[in-house]
Amino acid sequence: MSPWSPLLQGLSLGCLFSLLPLLIPQVDGLQCYACNIVQGQRYVDVGCSSPEVITCSHSHKGFKQRFCIRTESITLGIVLTSGCATSRHCHTEELPGVKIHCCDSDLCNSASSWHISSLQALCSLTVTLAVVWLHL
Repeated sequence: MSPWSPLLQGLSLGCLFSLLPLLIPQVDGLQCYACNIVQGQRYVDVGCSSPEVITCSHSHKGFKQRFCIRTESITLGIVLTSGCATSRHCHTEELPGVKIHCCDSDLCNSASSWHISSLQALCSLTVTLAVVWLHL
């Protein structure tokens, strides 16, 4: 065992605990990125340049909002709208020139399919190095 083992183990545990909130599902309701939609009395992020995070209401016109949705222009390759959706919205036939993406986990309707923060990357690297170092 090296003299660095306790430090690496401590860093690994710290990173693990900092990542736990990402692994534990929220009970408040589904969260989705939203843009170019009306929520309550306000218009959310016109243009979809920096979508806001919203919590979906439990029902919309009698239907449960269990999905995040994103619509894209096929020809322009840009996001047209994003937000919360019911199964009815997600089973809608795609409109000409519009692609509909639906998913059912928090913040799954981002413009790119994978976002990672600097902290997550650093923690992943630290844990990987600790595992490799401890097994040498």
